[in-house]
Amino acid sequence: MKYTWEITDADVAAVKRLLNGEKDHPWVKDRFARNLHYPKKEIAQSGFWTVLVCMRCTTLAHSGEGSPIETFQGLNPFPLLLERIRAESKATRESFIHATLGEHMVGTHRRKIAADLVKCLNKLDGGQWPIVLERCNSLLQPSLPSAERSVADLLEDELSGIGPKQARNILQDLGLTRFEIPIDSRVMEWLNDSEPRILPFQLTSIALADKHCYGFILDIIQELCEKCVTFPCVLDASIFSFLEKQRIIASGRGVLR
Repeated sequence: MKYTWEITDADVAAVKRLLNGEKDHPWVKDRFARNLHYPKKEIAQSGFWTVLVCMRCTTLAHSGEGSPIETFQGLNPFPLLLERIRAESKATRESFIHATLGEHMVGTHRRKIAADLVKCLNKLDGGQWPIVLERCNSLLQPSLPSAERSVADLLEDELSGIGPKQARNILQDLGLTRFEIPIDSRVMEWLNDSEPRILPFQLTSIALADKHCYGFILDIIQELCEKCVTFPCVLDASIFSFLEKQRIIASGRGVLR
């Protein structure tokens, strides 16, 4: 069975309005600098691990400005550095991660996060580091969407607790992807509420848990961005900044940046 869709002029106009309105936001500028700048530095174990920890913690948790996870990511030294976890015995690693997350009020379902991270580290240290890093570093140069998706699929398949969204969170935060983006609650909200509606149906997080459905929606987003002469990673940052502004307005927290 084959599916087709039609991207209208109204769809393109809606995306271009969003991009134009958010082009000067620091998050959008950072996305250009991080994801569209070449050459890139090689990804090492320590850097990959830190991003993996932070991205696993964002599941079902707010990660915008002023959130605990934003504060946690910026701590120096980072409390869950790879070297620090390896210094723990294998018997105490999970409890140490759980306690550290609780101390900093980071993440929901912290016991599950800690258990998943220990499973990830055991698998990586058990022989998967060369494979994972080689595949990630294959994206250091501009790559096709299919190559990015292949690496995202690898992370989803190999790392405990990492689904389609989290895999792309990791790659995007490492600055490796232009086309594959995390379709999280923000992107889903914008797709569902945009005027005109980009999708002819209501998108749900349950549907996006399926790898094939996730890829289908990404194909639509990527074609839409191609028609708008932009990259999905820029659209993602624009959606994030737009909705964060709306959240600040709704909360009455003062002046927007």
